[in-house]
Amino acid sequence: MRLHLVILLNVSSAILAQEKVSYDEQVFPIFQQTCLNCHNPDKAKGGLDLSSFPSTIKGSSGGKIVEPGDLGSSLIAAVEHTSEPKMPPEGEKLSTAQILVLRQWIEGGLLENKSSAARKPTKPKFETALRSDPAAKPEGPPPMPEHLLLEPPRVTDRPAAIRALAASPWAPLLAVTSYRQVLLHHTETLELVGILPFPEGDPVSTAFTPDGRYLIVGGGVPGKSGMTVTFDITTGERLLTVGKEFDSVLAADIRPGFDVVATGGPSRLLKLWNTESGDLIKSVKKHTDWITALDLSADGVLLASGDRNGGAWVWESLTCNEFHTLRGHQAAITSTAFRADSNILATASQDGTVRFWEMNGGSEVGKNDAHPGGVTAFAFAPDGSSVTAGRDMKAKLWKPDFSHARDLAENLPALPTAAALDFEGKRAFIADAQGTVHAFQTGDGKPLGDFKTNPPTIAVRLKHLTEEIQNLTQSTVVDDEQKKALTALQASFHHWSAAALNTQALTASQQASEQALAVEESQLSFTRHAQTLETQATALNAKRGEAGKLRARLEKPSSSPELTAEFQATLTAVEIRLSDQAAALRRAEDEALTSRARIEEAAPLAHQKHTESVALKISYLQLISSAK
Repeated sequence: MRLHLVILLNVSSAILAQEKVSYDEQVFPIFQQTCLNCHNPDKAKGGLDLSSFPSTIKGSSGGKIVEPGDLGSSLIAAVEHTSEPKMPPEGEKLSTAQILVLRQWIEGGLLENKSSAARKPTKPKFETALRSDPAAKPEGPPPMPEHLLLEPPRVTDRPAAIRALAASPWAPLLAVTSYRQVLLHHTETLELVGILPFPEGDPVSTAFTPDGRYLIVGGGVPGKSGMTVTFDITTGERLLTVGKEFDSVLAADIRPGFDVVATGGPSRLLKLWNTESGDLIKSVKKHTDWITALDLSADGVLLASGDRNGGAWVWESLTCNEFHTLRGHQAAITSTAFRADSNILATASQDGTVRFWEMNGGSEVGKNDAHPGGVTAFAFAPDGSSVTAGRDMKAKLWKPDFSHARDLAENLPALPTAAALDFEGKRAFIADAQGTVHAFQTGDGKPLGDFKTNPPTIAVRLKHLTEEIQNLTQSTVVDDEQKKALTALQASFHHWSAAALNTQALTASQQASEQALAVEESQLSFTRHAQTLETQATALNAKRGEAGKLRARLEKPSSSPELTAEFQATLTAVEIRLSDQAAALRRAEDEALTSRARIEEAAPLAHQKHTESVALKISYLQLISSAK
């Protein structure tokens, strides 16, 4: 039995090991082929020696080149040629497959060999150090989605009402709430560039971090549950799930230091949550009605909140100590928004006004009677200009000095619900209750187009594109305009074909992760059952030894019938216990065999899905590369 269990455990471990990427088996051959001419013990260019695992982990004269779990490591940037120095510095860069191996090695914890333990990340997935000026432009290219999902996980016949918009402070990117998902659109082309699933319910609030790399989404199921999820914009990864509630989260934001998430909703409680532990660290009972608006200043110092009864406050973000009480609004607060420099706060209300407050003394420094009947949406641009929309079905643009610049729309087709200005202040976006986003040019108010919150599936897009391409190619007369249109259609078809392939890769990767988790759970279950078997087998053998001694004692002549009867009764009790323990041992063995069967079923499937996802990802990257 014991030998059988050891063999079984070793087989299961070998199956699991198939998923691992290690330095010795996969990474070193890549370095040997492409890097060791310059990075060896005799010629360690830049102080970097890649010829051994310890020297690779040690890094170069400029510091470590790899960190466990960190795909932002300098090694990846170097081999992808996205920063200097490039590796290799001359000639073709590494193949897509080779780069993928390096990425998997880093994600897997920098294993030295198959039997090594994965290293834990030495830093969190996002930067927690607060810069002196969080509103300053981050180094490098502005964060934009890279290879995100474009197949909508939720498809509806009608577009969902839009609850919130958020524009990236540094990139041409707009986040739009939809039915159980958040859509990411390019602010210049209006094209869909990514989808962030939100299975927790309907997303109600969105906010970018000051560097534009992360997006916090709050929402849930009204009257039942709520949650905030913070996404990495570039990868679509869910980094944080904080703020578990028993009702939908109506407003949420995260401090630039990523240490605190603030939430508000129907409970009327302003709450602060610790991002590391997920624990509630502060709950303030000050609002007299639902908290409908919330914003953290870009410097992370102040927190503003507003409620359905017109109450508005400013708090110290770390302690929630009251900083300013803002009096003046006579109806529900629909928006609280700090200007980019954190010195001015705007509060918009259903009383039809927008009020501006300076943060040194908390006094009102401006007031706009913006929309009779109520202001339903407000947003700042980084330059201090702003946009509003209201129940009068108008959208208006305002100058940095709070004066009126121009009307953008005078007869919107549906009640406006949210507004945003792009990072350049050149484009304004107004969302409505019928699920349409209307785009305008701020310079002259010219409409730029619109889009809805129920994007079609990729298959539907490809079908329509195929029909349009066929119609153009079958035309007997083809002029220059038609040629341009055909080229554009073919490029779009290529793009969505790649998106379909990426969807398959992402789906296979998710399935591989789920199967790997199932294998891990089965492995743990099997280990527990194996330990139980060993314990019960030891106890059973001990009872058998006890019973054997009693039988031997009964076989000897005894001068005392009473003592013989006592031994017989004890033996009977021991045999009953033996029978029970043997039955328990059989049950434990059956459970162990069941766990083994689950491992043998799930492990090959996990490996198959992992291999499939890698192959699909490589094909997808090759396809998009061919279009460049």
